[in-house]
Amino acid sequence: MTIWSIVPIDMILSDAAPPNAYEEIECSGMKCLVEKIGPAQCRVVRILTTDPSDYLRAEMQPGTILTYEPMLKALS
Repeated sequence: MTIWSIVPIDMILSDAAPPNAYEEIECSGMKCLVEKIGPAQCRVVRILTTDPSDYLRAEMQPGTILTYEPMLKALS
């Protein structure tokens, strides 16, 4: 994007909000893009799947708040 303006770029972008940190997780067998809202909670932003039946699942619709626990993997 190119901005042509006589106003300094610092003034234009000074109130720009920082981008939200999204994370891609796998939940219930499908990939989702989520936004972290707490230490163990996240909000579904987008469903990343090609299976049309996954979009009909009410528990994974965008806006749904998920509670999760990190899984620890043993070093081998």
